[in-house]
Amino acid sequence: MEQILLSNLTYKHSVNKLTHPHLHIFNIYAENKMQKIGTFVCHKSGIPLRPGYKGSVLAIDYLEVTETDKGAGSTILKFAHEYSQKIGCKGYMTLKADGSFTPKKIPHLFYRKFGFSSFDPKTDKKLDTFIHQNKNATSVDFPSLLMHYPPQDKTESRKFVLKNLLKKLDILKIFQ
Repeated sequence: MEQILLSNLTYKHSVNKLTHPHLHIFNIYAENKMQKIGTFVCHKSGIPLRPGYKGSVLAIDYLEVTETDKGAGSTILKFAHEYSQKIGCKGYMTLKADGSFTPKKIPHLFYRKFGFSSFDPKTDKKLDTFIHQNKNATSVDFPSLLMHYPPQDKTESRKFVLKNLLKKLDILKIFQ
């Protein structure tokens, strides 16, 4: 177990090299205190974050805070973002927003406010509406979602669509 000071946070990092050598477990403690504010488990993934992206991402497998609405979740995600940069993922992260443990107050809106996006623009728009109206979301409103950070840039999205269209046109030329 290693203990390091980073981002004004103390964390204890461990890896179970026998059963789960790819999982990194972080217990995060408050600044200048030994009070635990949360835990997150992650791994570096080679699965592309979005079409056209060739790098690795930090996949957050589990995130838990000791108290909600106190800033601990944002603090942990900022830490995860820094860790993602440190291990070569350029700040790219992905996680599954799941409300199975808290069906009456799901984490989707929190992740969206932080800057995560789903892979569906309609779902993002619905999340934004809930946020704008200061509405609580439940598991009835949103299923479990795979979300990514940073959100896909509209310019990047347009380039991807244009690139695929050009590929299709080239393929069509071959058959004519």
